[in-house]
Amino acid sequence: MRDRASYAFALVSVAAAFQMDGRTVKQARIALGGVAHKPWRANAAENALIGKTLDKATLQSAAALAVQGARPQRENAFKIALAQRAIVRAVQQAGGVA
Repeated sequence: MRDRASYAFALVSVAAAFQMDGRTVKQARIALGGVAHKPWRANAAENALIGKTLDKATLQSAAALAVQGARPQRENAFKIALAQRAIVRAVQQAGGVA
């Protein structure tokens, strides 16, 4: 975490919050920034995590669902893979498995 310099912005950002029942996801909320004209809820990824434990395969599958159908512009296709990695990391941190 650092102060933002003038004109600095995230290429992709992820906010994640979870209600856990032990190691199992009871509720999930994931929002993406920098990938659309407004913040984007990753509903498919949220639903895929409910009732699951946050293991590597589950995280990667949920991240793939979050970007399924993404249509990149000419110069930003790299954001799809970047968003998937950011989702996995944010979910790990929010779920306490980082």
